[in-house]
Amino acid sequence: MKIYFLVFLFQVLFNIFKTMEIKYTYEQKVKALLYNSVWINLVSLASTYFSIQRLFAGDWLVVIVYIGGSILGKWMAMTHFENIRQRVYSYLKRNKL
Repeated sequence: MKIYFLVFLFQVLFNIFKTMEIKYTYEQKVKALLYNSVWINLVSLASTYFSIQRLFAGDWLVVIVYIGGSILGKWMAMTHFENIRQRVYSYLKRNKL
């Protein structure tokens, strides 16, 4: 059960970091992007290690946990983190009227 939790957690974190990587690239925040890249690689390595380990043991349930964590992480990153482009658009639209 601990392995499932770790895989789920690492996949959530990986997708959040991956979304933040796109944001930092867009905003040209090089320092934040480099730190984020380190975290992406560490989380990705851990997630892959535990997932492959369970797959080699014949445990296919880990695939569902892996995908579920991925979906939740992407949803969290897209809905709970600041969207700069949307804020600028809303600000410009509000001041234009």
